[in-house]
Amino acid sequence: MKRKEKIIQIKPSKKKGESSASIILEKELTIFSLEGIKDKIIDAVAKYDHIEFVFKAINNMDLAFVQLMYSIKETAKAQNKKITFNMELPDDIKLLFNNSDLIKVLM
Repeated sequence: MKRKEKIIQIKPSKKKGESSASIILEKELTIFSLEGIKDKIIDAVAKYDHIEFVFKAINNMDLAFVQLMYSIKETAKAQNKKITFNMELPDDIKLLFNNSDLIKVLM
């Protein structure tokens, strides 16, 4: 990816004894940004028992990214880990997700 925009931030919980983190994802969540963030997400899911994905200021999201999130969610479920999603999506992406039922994949 040529742009140096910050797409991912991982914020571990500061509560003692809590194995959780928030993964904040922003901007372009497409096949072109996956290379730079996929390994960070996988490492965080391996490290923490609860991950909250926070989607903010999203410009674009494609099926490749949704597939990654679904795979992460199912893998975590098989390992008895908890994944939650907090999404602030633009109206056009919300409409697309609702009309295609893709929203169910992330819920």
